[in-house]
Amino acid sequence: MDRQTLMLELKGLSQVVDADVRDLVYKRHAVSALADEYEPVNPYHDMLDQLETDLIHAIDRSIFENLPREASNVFAAQWNQMSAYEQFQYLEDYVRGASK
Repeated sequence: MDRQTLMLELKGLSQVVDADVRDLVYKRHAVSALADEYEPVNPYHDMLDQLETDLIHAIDRSIFENLPREASNVFAAQWNQMSAYEQFQYLEDYVRGASK
């Protein structure tokens, strides 16, 4: 377990990555793969943008629903140090690794 995962786990990562977040991570991965492979007019980019927006909202909601107030503030501060791309990549690695 790397340092970042350890720090996020200590701050409640397993409680934040609930079924809704996990489902959106899988959907984002599938649509991202389609968007990467599809040409010349790519309808998947709009779908990918919407999924990423939904995923950001699901994470924010899950942080504040599943963690106590103080813990949610600490987790959110750590989480928001990463860029959105890093967050998506991290979630995908975490969810796919956790479900293997």
